[in-house]
Amino acid sequence: MRNATRLVLLASALVWLTSAAGCVTKGKFEDAEAQRDRALSQRDDLTVQLGEVTAANTALRDELEATEMEVSSLRGTYDNLVMELQTEVEAGQVEVQQLLDGIRLNVSDELLFASGSARINEGGRKLLERVAAQIADEDAIISVEGHTDNVAISRSLKDRYPTNWELAAARACSVVRLLSENGVEPIRLRAVSRGPFVPIMSNDTREGRKKNRRTELILRPLPS
Repeated sequence: MRNATRLVLLASALVWLTSAAGCVTKGKFEDAEAQRDRALSQRDDLTVQLGEVTAANTALRDELEATEMEVSSLRGTYDNLVMELQTEVEAGQVEVQQLLDGIRLNVSDELLFASGSARINEGGRKLLERVAAQIADEDAIISVEGHTDNVAISRSLKDRYPTNWELAAARACSVVRLLSENGVEPIRLRAVSRGPFVPIMSNDTREGRKKNRRTELILRPLPS
């Protein structure tokens, strides 16, 4: 902006000097006027760009402030989940994470399902009922994501679950259905299958495969 203003002043001075000198050709005088006009045009363009940048920065700041307010509303839910699931957290069966834009609840499939099954067992049902009590009143979108290891589905299960995609999807749907039966609004629930494609550990070890078999509940605040 300063450079454009300086250029305008120099161009204007050049026009005045060439006019005052009286001994320059008409062509040179017109060239000086053209330089001044170009400088004025550049200054106007820069002024418009500066206004656009300022407006964009203001909009971004407002958006960030709104997001911070939305996420802060989930902090109490995060604390409540940590307290409610303390035993499972300490046993390494459940992990509660505070995200920049919400909460992730990672539940080992051993707590929820028998091997190769999408039916929630009794212990898993009680756990999810406790979770539902903590999140039912939260204004958040809740994505339930099913994850598996990379071990192929056994022959005996292929008719029902041709691949790990279908098994992960069925498990996510089972969790969504149970949450909706326990006070979470169905319109805020999503069932997502991630299959074996988002591992958190290597599938080369038994412990890694165990960690990868999980169900994640991801809470993100509803947009205001």
